[in-house]
Amino acid sequence: MGEGGMTWRSPRLLRTSVPWRGWLYVATGAPLGLVTLAVTLVLTGLGVLLSPVAVGLAMLVSVGLAGLPVGAVERRRLRLLGDAVAPSPHRPLPRVDVRSWVRTRLRETVTWRELGYTMLLATGLWPLDYVTAAVPLVLLVFVASPLLYALFAGPGGLVVLGVDLPTPGSALISAAVAAPLLVLSAYLVAAVSALHAALARMLLVSNETDDRVMELVRSSGRMLDAFDAERRRIERDLHDGTQQRLVALAVMLDMARMRAGDTPELAEMLTRAHGEATTTLAELRELVQGIHPHVLTERGLPAAVAELVTRSPLTVDVRMRIAGRLPSAVESTAFFAVSEALSNIAKHADADRAWVDGRTNGSVLTVEIGDTGRGGVDPAKGSGVRGLADRVAAVGGRVKLSSPRGGPTVLCVEIPCGPEGR
Repeated sequence: MGEGGMTWRSPRLLRTSVPWRGWLYVATGAPLGLVTLAVTLVLTGLGVLLSPVAVGLAMLVSVGLAGLPVGAVERRRLRLLGDAVAPSPHRPLPRVDVRSWVRTRLRETVTWRELGYTMLLATGLWPLDYVTAAVPLVLLVFVASPLLYALFAGPGGLVVLGVDLPTPGSALISAAVAAPLLVLSAYLVAAVSALHAALARMLLVSNETDDRVMELVRSSGRMLDAFDAERRRIERDLHDGTQQRLVALAVMLDMARMRAGDTPELAEMLTRAHGEATTTLAELRELVQGIHPHVLTERGLPAAVAELVTRSPLTVDVRMRIAGRLPSAVESTAFFAVSEALSNIAKHADADRAWVDGRTNGSVLTVEIGDTGRGGVDPAKGSGVRGLADRVAAVGGRVKLSSPRGGPTVLCVEIPCGPEGR
């Protein structure tokens, strides 16, 4: 595909930038594949020779991971064909040691898809790219052969790329033959680049069926907005109505208790009533905080998360790189995702440390919640992660989970949020 959905078969191809983009794509693919082939052969050879020692095994493991850098480069090269920037399909793994990183990457399906693409690039794709990129250049030289003949021909004529052109007429004939072939080569370039790009997209771009990755479908925004508005109304009514009445009742009971000093039984009853009112008020405040934290409404997501972690029994490192305010539905969804994840970590993860890392990248809010616990979380065996995923799906977001046995567990929440810092 090219500009405006145009294919390489279109008769209007030559009036677009598709051939030029395609030529740049195959011209850069040839050296990339050649370098990939050389590096892979060297690492494999040294790994086999040194396999009795640890460094040899490390080299063989690096061959298995060779697809990661190749895949990253290839996803960026697809922009030459007009594709949008493709995000990495790998699970986010912040703050982990090398062994955990390698173990997790080797267990990912996408790692082996990238390795398969790397082998295709190093064996068959780069020679095809090389020939496809060279053909237009060769034909262009022959199209220019009359000019080259006029400038550089000697007494015996001119030799162009091994072809003898003894007279000006032979140079004109070669140009006449090469010109239509040059036009046809544009279609060749577009077809080969489209084939190469299709393989790259199939193997390297995020796949919804990747293991332990939950890709969530978009839900009705109107339903979510109505739910959020109703939640805010309940929180406001409890905060401004019932809570204030309980405060007034607690004050009145305390004053009555102080005035009933001559009647011990009455004073004791009023003391108990005052205690019950105070306890009920504290529980109501916790309930209001759970429905919709006031600090979230007033100061935004970073402040709300910072306050949330102060109530966690774990040591939680927080890093929130969010400038400005986000849509209210996005902020509340992200906050409750963090709250639910930290609650699950405290109950089940057997972890001594957790972290929350939030950032906006363009029009997407990404929040990663991780822990150093035992890992092995299986969404199919519990409703916590599924419920969190459903909540995120309601705002058009998605959830990715990485939890190999032995940890670390990383939950990545991605939510579209419109213009950054809206």
